[in-house]
Amino acid sequence: MRESALHAACTASTHYELPYRVVEPLAVGADGFEPLLLDYVLAILGSTHDQAALPIVERFLRHPHPEVRREAAESVNELRWSQESTETAQ
Repeated sequence: MRESALHAACTASTHYELPYRVVEPLAVGADGFEPLLLDYVLAILGSTHDQAALPIVERFLRHPHPEVRREAAESVNELRWSQESTETAQ
């Protein structure tokens, strides 16, 4: 059930930019997720494009599971790209 809910949120976040405040409980509890679910959490946090998510996602760049590290790297890149795009637009 948790995987289905996270998958749905992840799918929604690819079509809509969910505000960080909506998904912040995932960030707060990120350390408690198993690797399969953590992949979804990191993808959702990255898709917020909110820099508040960056330190949380960066923590997982050294995770023991390679899949989690890969997703963390992709999410970090997305967050940094959105930051650069915002700075360029200003």
